[in-house]
Amino acid sequence: MFRNLLYSAFGLLGSREAKALESASHNPAAAQLEKLLEIITANAETVYGKEHGFASIKTADDFQKAVPINEYDSLQPYITRVSEGEQNVLTSEMPFMFATTSGTTGARKLIPITRSYVKEFRRASVASGYHLLRSFPGVKKGVTLSVFSPAEESRTPAGIPCGAISGRLYLEEPPLVKKYVSPLPYELFLIKDYESRYYTMLRCALMLPISSIYTLNPSTIVVLARRLNVYAERLIEDVEHGTLEPPVELPAQIKAALQKFLKPDPARAAELKKLLADGQFNPRTIWKNLSLMCCWTKAAAAFYLQDLPEYFGDLPVCDITYGASEGRGTVCIAPGKQLLSLRSHFFEFVPENELGSGKRPLLAHEVTVGESYYILFTTSGGLYRYNINDIVKIAGWHNKAPLIEFLHKGGNISSFTGEKLTESQVTDAVSAAIQVCGLKLRFFTVIPKFRPEPHYELWCEPFSEETARQLSADVAEKLRQEFDKQLRFMNIEYDTKRESDRLASPAVEFLNSGAYEELRKYLVAGGVPDAQVKISHLNPKSDITIFLQERCQQSALM
Repeated sequence: MFRNLLYSAFGLLGSREAKALESASHNPAAAQLEKLLEIITANAETVYGKEHGFASIKTADDFQKAVPINEYDSLQPYITRVSEGEQNVLTSEMPFMFATTSGTTGARKLIPITRSYVKEFRRASVASGYHLLRSFPGVKKGVTLSVFSPAEESRTPAGIPCGAISGRLYLEEPPLVKKYVSPLPYELFLIKDYESRYYTMLRCALMLPISSIYTLNPSTIVVLARRLNVYAERLIEDVEHGTLEPPVELPAQIKAALQKFLKPDPARAAELKKLLADGQFNPRTIWKNLSLMCCWTKAAAAFYLQDLPEYFGDLPVCDITYGASEGRGTVCIAPGKQLLSLRSHFFEFVPENELGSGKRPLLAHEVTVGESYYILFTTSGGLYRYNINDIVKIAGWHNKAPLIEFLHKGGNISSFTGEKLTESQVTDAVSAAIQVCGLKLRFFTVIPKFRPEPHYELWCEPFSEETARQLSADVAEKLRQEFDKQLRFMNIEYDTKRESDRLASPAVEFLNSGAYEELRKYLVAGGVPDAQVKISHLNPKSDITIFLQERCQQSALM
């Protein structure tokens, strides 16, 4: 079968990269210096390279002394110049696209993507894929249900596309890979209505021999599994008659791209009908070759794993390698083992409690097992000593190179499904919402809640007894709606997750008058200096949450 030949070819290519990475793991210091000098040499004549003396950098120590630790704000002026069409600013290569993601202040970040950067990114993908196929050979028996986002959502003033790197990487896959390994058409992911997108994805997948599911968020897998049950009869009818009837009619050009999935298949429909009648209409029986799910399994994402057995039984779940649009951090070398991607980028590590201390960040071979660090990326895309604001833990060693585990975002950031909601965004959203609603609050905080569906609850104390007497269900509902609206405006990822139902509508609870003052007294009695009482406006500590929960006067209004 041609698919088997493709997997064999991929195995040969992957084995070469895996061997190169294995060799690098015996001497990570040398491998990382080689990568650093490759990046620095290629970009020595850029604006940024000249400003920071790239031409004279010979060692990692030289690099650390010449280049400051960067966050997005410090690189944004350079990125803006590139987005406007100026060449040779951050990199000698002109980016062919910008990946979009949310910044810590809610503004959209543009991450420059060059061809060299994609090559770096793919190195990790190829090595990970090789090890994945060795660990789970059943994946070769079918195709992958991959979920990604559109490669182009907008353009810069210079006409450079902005969108998701996942979509761009898919578009650049060889045609044979898209036909025989990951055959869901790109046009499917351009469907605007999320309910219709999920429906159409399932409709197409029912016609395919799915052997693996690959997506970042486990919550996406849960959503798909739930929709499978919701739309069971409708989906089977479409399979039988070769039709496609999603909740919202699709544009003609998108429907045209899906035609190969829309041939009548009475035999497949009969098989599915029997499964439904027998109470066996679930992914494991619908796709008999299904052998693996790949998704995030760490940090907040781990919560969703408890929902998977309901739909998938004991199907193995493998953690997608650590990374983001800004860079690829690890390579999966075995289930539960993520090796630092030594051949992709140059990395540095700042102990979690030393960020901003001025101490020299550590290199890959200098870290300590069990310790937590901020990780810095230097890539061929023009991010130099870039603090992605991720905290990682050193989980062990493979030869002399570190194994990495993602823990959480740095600072006070909440992210059920990738929305990366910040305390400043919450503060601004509440401030704007109460102004619109004509309310005054003495105190508020926002609590992430996993049940019954992931959502955020706004707990607030009225400014006075008079304000409290004015409260009503209508006032609470207006505040809830306005709070949601402001968050969606300030954070594009929150808006996306709300639109796709991965985040449910927020709720509002009012605290008894005097709750904030009681909390201050409680903290001071516990040893917190009165002048240093600080209560987070987002996801406060568990003891504070419990304390406030006991003082809620009204159930959440969903």
